[in-house]
Amino acid sequence: MAAFRPKLAAVSALLMSVLVPLPSWGIINIGDDIELEGFVKTMNILKTGARPFNDGELTHQRNTAQLEGKYYFLRDGTAFNRFSTGPLEEATFTFLGRAVYDSVFDLRDSYDVLDGIGKEEYKVREAFIDFVMPPFSLRLGRQQVVWGETDNFRALDVINPLDRTWHGTRESWEDIRIPLWMARGIWDIGKIGAFDETFLEVIVIPDDFKTNKAYTDYPRPWAILGIGLQDQRANSVLLGDSLDDLYDLSVNVIDNTEKDTDIRNVQGGFRFKGIWKDVEFSVNYFHGFSQTPGVKVRSAGLIGDTFETVVETVTPRINVFGLTANYSEEKYTQSVIRLETTVTSGVPVSFAPGAPHSADVDGDQYDTAHQSVVMIGIDRPTWIPALNSLRTFFLSGQIFWRRWLDYSSYYRGTSFYEVKPAKVGGTVVPDRYISVNNDKLDQDEFVLTFAASTSYGAAGLWKPLFVFAYDPRSRGGYNKIQMEYLHSKHLVFRLEQHLYWQAGNEDVGPWGLGSWLAQPGIRRNETVFTATFQF
Repeated sequence: MAAFRPKLAAVSALLMSVLVPLPSWGIINIGDDIELEGFVKTMNILKTGARPFNDGELTHQRNTAQLEGKYYFLRDGTAFNRFSTGPLEEATFTFLGRAVYDSVFDLRDSYDVLDGIGKEEYKVREAFIDFVMPPFSLRLGRQQVVWGETDNFRALDVINPLDRTWHGTRESWEDIRIPLWMARGIWDIGKIGAFDETFLEVIVIPDDFKTNKAYTDYPRPWAILGIGLQDQRANSVLLGDSLDDLYDLSVNVIDNTEKDTDIRNVQGGFRFKGIWKDVEFSVNYFHGFSQTPGVKVRSAGLIGDTFETVVETVTPRINVFGLTANYSEEKYTQSVIRLETTVTSGVPVSFAPGAPHSADVDGDQYDTAHQSVVMIGIDRPTWIPALNSLRTFFLSGQIFWRRWLDYSSYYRGTSFYEVKPAKVGGTVVPDRYISVNNDKLDQDEFVLTFAASTSYGAAGLWKPLFVFAYDPRSRGGYNKIQMEYLHSKHLVFRLEQHLYWQAGNEDVGPWGLGSWLAQPGIRRNETVFTATFQF
């Protein structure tokens, strides 16, 4: 108990820093040129297994402090209140810093094997300068760029990679995108013929490439080590039906995901956006690298009693062509209809072992494919007096359709591998584990989503939210039930329940909704409590 008290004191201090009111009301102004705002937040996540609120296991006790600042060092054509800058009207410097401490690493002895990786984070996430010289503007620095109309699934939103190490993709994407060093320029064109409010946006990423981040080291609750056994790695390969065909496995990985400083490794793209006959639209193109690595098998074979494999991770060039549109239909449905569609070349895929030469021409179990995505969404404020007599519900639905244009029945995904005990003649061999890629891709993949939100109380301080997502292929689903309470304009409390379920077979499914997340031993139902003080 004595050893536990310092840990408890540290957690209590962090909680008090959130729950005790601070002397801040709105944006903090320092003089006329500096603005500061931010928040302090504590998030506690309880993994609840098959039954909510039962068999609880604390997996996160994440405490975050974030500060965003803006410095107006050039206004009305004058820099630092002294120097005339001619046509350059305005310039600002913006930074966003974040500090994180997850006390669950100190509270749970089972996390000691993780060497504290993920326990703390102290970094400037964004830092950029904006220059405004109408009709042009330019942003230089570490930043996020968001394109597209989809919610929670990515089609055009592919410029910044995602950090899935902490909580998968279950948090605000603004918080888990990885900012990159880039230049972003906008030309505010205005009216062009039949098009109104047009602008052209160009981005250039000269020397900053990162892949999506995901942990593979158990016992992290969101580690992706394999389906079925998250506490074991494959150490064997079974080449036949007898015990003599079971060999040790050795894998040597050559990492070729890093990019040199070279003009040939520059990424970039453009977006043209405008309004045509009440339809807001954009045309998009991005030339970059796949943020999800592919794997090439360079060599594989028996050397003595060991099956030795050399694999190479690669990030091929991708080209993303996209179109978005949204239209407010007032006459019949009173809804906003959203559309987003993309065609992407260079998406890495794997081939199933033993695929014929006609499919796997290079014999390395690797290929790149063409992929199309179509999203149709409908948003509508709806009056449901039986559920809320004072305010409308905001209802939002999406159909997300992904198609492999040059499909092969031998295609497999690159992320999900099933790790399971080795069996010979139906008998489990102790301490032997094999890995199989069972992520068979369907040519057409779908996901359906629905969300509903409203507010209750005299001032609308209680804000419930319901989210539903369903994958008809794997028949796996995800639900989020959330209640947010605005105690004041600064202090916000939130309670969430995340539920994963699997109605059909154990097919992996491409979206990670239910399927493997709902299997016994991996089930990640969660109860989440968050308290935030924002200023």
